[in-house]
Amino acid sequence: MSVIFDLKTKIEKNIADKKLDAAAVKGKIALQTGFLLSLITAATPDDPAKVAKLKQAAADVLQLKL
Repeated sequence: MSVIFDLKTKIEKNIADKKLDAAAVKGKIALQTGFLLSLITAATPDDPAKVAKLKQAAADVLQLKL
């Protein structure tokens, strides 16, 4: 499993746990990162720039430190 897929899983769990509007939150994350969470699969290779963007977006949008 890739690091970026693990981050996606944690973000989706956090959204569900907080009972947030998943589409709205994922949209905000996509606007900040430049890519959709739905396109990340277990086979997605790790890209350090994408991982950093996703961590920053999780912190900004969800106040989630990954």
